Formats: sequence, structure tokens, C-alpha cells
Amino acid sequence: MGQLSIFVDESGDFGEYSVHSPYYIITMIFHDQNKDILTNIKHLNESLETMGLGKDFTIHTEPIIRREEIYKNMPPNERRAILAKLFYFTMKFESYLKLSPFYRTF
Repeated sequence: MGQLSIFVDESGDFGEYSVHSPYYIITMIFHDQNKDILTNIKHLNESLETMGLGKDFTIHTEPIIRREEIYKNMPPNERRAILAKLFYFTMKFESYLKLSPFYRTF
């Protein structure tokens, strides 16, 4: 392995227990830079562009689920399509790259 990139994201409330946010999750993505994923990224970006979401669109799942920000007036089927594209983007790594990049949620 030449170079390893690690991406870390968290979700939830780190404070006292709350019914609306009972869990605190940390997810890490490890990407061996020797495994090229540029084609997969380009395909995802192009498919988002065809939905009219712009060339440098970034997916943030919470606003999609809560119908916030730019998703406020977007129909449910379009929001689901964005989530499906993200899901299939990540699942391709398991079949094409044998879990590289791989992810773990704690």
C-alpha cells in the first residue's frame, strides 16, 4: 500500500442522552490511493448533474432526509434517487475493489 487516505465523519449528539438523537456514530473510510476510484466519482458526479444538481454538487444526507435547504421543495422520489446514487456508489467498491476503500461504523 502506497498512501492511505482516511476520512472521518460523525453524527449524533455527544452530550447527554436525548430521544431525538440516541446514538453517536463515527464512520471512517479508508482509501488505498493505489486503487483508482476516479471513474466511479466521475460517474456519480455526472449522474447528479443530469438531475440538475450542478457540477460540484456535494451530497449531505441529513438535509435530504429532513427536506431542508436546497431539498425543501424537491419531490420525495428525487431525494430518494440521490440517496440511491450514493448507496450504489459505495456498494461498487465492495464488488470492484474488494472492500477498498472500505468503511467501518463504530
